[in-house]
This record gives sequence, C-alpha cells and structure tokens, in this order.
Amino acid sequence: MKVLLTGANGFVGRHIMTFLIEAGHNVSAAVRDPVAFRLQWPSVDAIACDFMRDGDKQVWIGRLAGFDAVINCAGVLQRSPGVDPELIHHLGPAALFDACSDLGLRKVIQISAISARPGVDTEYAQTKCRGDTHLMGLDLDWVVLKPSLLYAKGSYGGTSLIRALAAIPFVLPLPGSGDQLFQPIHLDDFGRTVIRVLEEPEFATSILEPAGPENLSLKDILLQYRAWLGIPSTACIEIPLPFVKLACRIGDLSGVSALRTTSLDQILQGNCGDNEGYAKAMEFEARTLAESLQREPSDVQDRWHAQLYFAAAMTTLVLAITWIVSGSVGLWVLPDVGQKIAGRLGLSGGVADIAAAGSCLMDIAVGLWVASRRATGLCALVQTAIILTYTLLLGIAIPELWSDPFGPLIKNLPMLALIPIWAVLAKSR
Repeated sequence: MKVLLTGANGFVGRHIMTFLIEAGHNVSAAVRDPVAFRLQWPSVDAIACDFMRDGDKQVWIGRLAGFDAVINCAGVLQRSPGVDPELIHHLGPAALFDACSDLGLRKVIQISAISARPGVDTEYAQTKCRGDTHLMGLDLDWVVLKPSLLYAKGSYGGTSLIRALAAIPFVLPLPGSGDQLFQPIHLDDFGRTVIRVLEEPEFATSILEPAGPENLSLKDILLQYRAWLGIPSTACIEIPLPFVKLACRIGDLSGVSALRTTSLDQILQGNCGDNEGYAKAMEFEARTLAESLQREPSDVQDRWHAQLYFAAAMTTLVLAITWIVSGSVGLWVLPDVGQKIAGRLGLSGGVADIAAAGSCLMDIAVGLWVASRRATGLCALVQTAIILTYTLLLGIAIPELWSDPFGPLIKNLPMLALIPIWAVLAKSR
C-alpha cells in the first residue's frame, strides 16, 4: 500500500515507518521539515505538514491523491509557546480525516493513547480523545490504537524520564509510593500490531489497547531499568506528591526541566487497559519488559543518556543564570567599574559608557537566548565568541586578572568547555 504517515519524525513514528518499509509498503512521511528529515532518511519521500496550521481539509485533499491509507502518529505531551495540543491532536487531524472521507480513502489508523478517555483530566488526554471521537464518527475503515507505555532500545519523553530516574546515584526516588501501574509494550510488538491492522480488513472500526502482558508498578520498572543500566541497587525514597507536583510546576514555568505537570498527571491517571483482549485479537503475546531488556543489553551510550538527562536542564539553567546575573551586576556597578575597565581598554567618556552598558545588555540577551534553547548551535558559537573576545581583550589590557585569586579569566575555561556540551544536551530530539 501507499501510506501517508504523519508524525514520522517522532520517537514512535520512526519505528512505525521502519516496520512499514520492511513490510513492503510505500511510505510518505508528513513532517514539518522535509529537508532535515531527508538527511536521516534519504530514501523516504517526505512532504511538508504541520497540524498547527493545516486545519483546512482542502489542504489535505491536495496531498492525499494516490494514497491507500493514512496513519496519524502526531502528538505532543503538553502546551508550550507555539505548540497547541488542540490543533495537533484534534483540529488538525480532524481536517485530515474529513479529507480522507471526502476522497473515499477509507483506511485510517489513529495512534492515540491509553489515557485518552473520559475522566482523565489532562489536556493531552482530552484533546487526543476529541481527535479519536471525530474519526470514529466518520464512515471510514478506521482503527484506533491506544497503547500503554511504549519503549524501545532508544527513548524519548516519558521513557527517557524513567531511565533518568532509574540512573540517579545513591537513591531511587519514587513519585509518591511508586505503585502507579503500567503495561509496557515494546515498539517492535506495537509495530507488528500496526502492520496487522493495516493489512487485515477484519480490524476495521475497532479500538485496541496494545499493552504488555504484565502489570508493573513504576517502582518495578525503575528497578528493572536500573539493573539494565548496570547501576547497583539502592534504597528507594518515596517523594511526597506535593513536592513532586511543585517540581513539575517549576518545570512548566521555566521550560527547562525534564519534569512536567502533564507527565506526572499521565503517570498518576494510570496506564493499564485490556491487554488480554489485545493479545487475543493479535493472536500473539507481547514480550515482557524483562525479556526485552535482556534481548537488548545497554551500552555506554544508554548510561550516558540516562545519567545526563537531568543535566540538560541543569546546564541550561546554570548558563542562563551566569549570563543574566553577569550582565545585571555589570549594570549595577556602572559607571565606576565600567569606566575603569573601559579606560584600561583605551576608551573614555561617552564611548566608555556605551561600551560598558552594551556589553552588559548583550550578556543579559545571551542569557535569555540560552534559556529559550532556540538555535542552540548558533547560540553556542555566539557564547564562545563573546567569551574568547572578553578573555583576549581583558587578558591583554589587564594582565593582572590572570593572577587574581578569584580567577575572573581562568573561570572562562570551564565555561568554554560547558557551552558545547550544553549545545548537545539542549537538543531534546
């Protein structure tokens, strides 16, 4: 079949795409940046698509000619600047589904979530639910898949957070009692499921809850991942939920934390479904978490990622604060200190004031740029250039700074080492 796959650049979408290709299907990836996508997948056709703006079915009608099936795998955990879950989960997909209906393109598979049901009061779950409901109201051969926790050798989002928690040294923190239940299912088993419901007409107009064969508490999952990473077992510490919620709220407001309110709410709402009905429908039993982890042993890269996961937020916070505080303090001590430094550089009068104030405002602007985590590669180059310039100019004009006991110039060296590390860690995809 010729299949249009939305969300093909996501963690789940990439795995589904490989299964489709291996099964012999002709896949076209609908992604926001086809040029960047083709760098990694040069043999896969890619078309530009963005549910944030593609809310008109006429846009989709022009794209769907010649396709036999559509698989919607687009999703986002929670709202952020420029990201609206209502558009991504409901209104955008609804336009796509309506276009399929108008064209008679009957086969549509919706990748939803096990929490997308009435009573789960998160924007993620409710917007997913509205998208599902819209599809199920159309005269199409739709299938809605609502998986539990999906995991693979790699990780993203919730599974990355689980690995990071499992890798914390000395203690194993548990949100509340850690008894929240999951039915984790490997993406290989989920990929097999997608192929079956795509190719076999008997699954038309059905809802399935792909889930693993066992109910595991969050504590059980963390302990298994800790052992998989090769980190010695340790004491489990229960963190009261009010403190966890506060940390998640700070993460929401700062935009740099790995902990988010929606992530916590999704965990607390439960992630278990009808795994027995799913196994019966598929006629195979998904493997357990222990079996999967044993089949795919961890590498040093897995341990690095798990142990550095929280460092991504920490480096962003530290760099942003350093730049902003440096610039703010500089403005506070102007004009006296600024005049003295500018004088040693050969500047005086109004030029000295402008140069001193300008450098302080530049530091603050760079700090805000770091906090935004936008264009991190360019931001890293700008930071490096500024620090090298400061070091060169001040090191030559005021050489005694090199022997200053507080090391104002020596401290630039670890900053220069930290910046390229930040540029890598700040990229979450």
